[in-house]
Amino acid sequence: MSNLSITAGSAPSQSTPIRKGATAASCAIAILSMMLFTASTGAAPLLWNQLGSNAQVTNSAYGPNLGFYGGGGWPDVIGNPGYNPGVFGGALTVGAGTYGTYDRVHNVVWNNVDQYLSPERGTIDVWFKQTQNPADYAHGIYRIFDGAYGLGSGVGIWSDANGGLPTLAFSAGFGGTPTGVTYNISAHNGTWIHLAGVWDRAGIDGSLDTLRLYVNGAVAASSNVSTWGTVVGQQADIGGGNDGDIAGKFAIDNLKVHDVAITDFSNRFDESAIPEPSAVAMLLALGVAPLCRRRRR
Repeated sequence: MSNLSITAGSAPSQSTPIRKGATAASCAIAILSMMLFTASTGAAPLLWNQLGSNAQVTNSAYGPNLGFYGGGGWPDVIGNPGYNPGVFGGALTVGAGTYGTYDRVHNVVWNNVDQYLSPERGTIDVWFKQTQNPADYAHGIYRIFDGAYGLGSGVGIWSDANGGLPTLAFSAGFGGTPTGVTYNISAHNGTWIHLAGVWDRAGIDGSLDTLRLYVNGAVAASSNVSTWGTVVGQQADIGGGNDGDIAGKFAIDNLKVHDVAITDFSNRFDESAIPEPSAVAMLLALGVAPLCRRRRR
């Protein structure tokens, strides 16, 4: 199927019956019809925010609007949002401020995340550039989407100093035992790269992988462990970081969050395109496959 762009459309009717005695052929026709319907109407993301200005942050292109961190007790401090040239316009960074060592600088915030994200499966899709590797106690953490020292959404992508062994990390915890993967992106410093964190407790695209980190459309790291829990937190820190010299060390652009496991990011250079979910992901989302697996009585 071709790549999709965000369009208005209604979901397939959930009342369409599939009889208990349905043949394999009729199930196949029903599945194909629903897949074609989904492709034609557009499977919109949970969230699409361009992150190019204060106005764009607070007015998402699709889904819930984002806000800015309002403050809390130390070491959590308010960050000043800044904007640099991005892939598609402006890109969010941490602006200049009076930050200190050990400060957890929070920037843009997605509130009520628990009303949107599922611990069962999903995708975080974003562009990222770091000017240099994170460094402990200077600019030790770059929070792309929540993650280490963030606001506890349950899932995160971040760049970590890691005691002098800098790594890009993706982890799902959701109140249970975290499952995570890491990858070294130092070779990409100073250039924009596309990142995606994908999770599916039942297996991504029918595989044994439950967690994948994609870099520029290719799988960079994966795990087949699914020990994460079932609790989604209420907030996610987007574009935050740690320590006194965090300002301007990285930027993020064009954030999209999905409620299905995406495996094809070939349309990442199209700002408004929707990565197309696998056939397995669409069937799970539509609930058709389980019906077709019912045995005749």
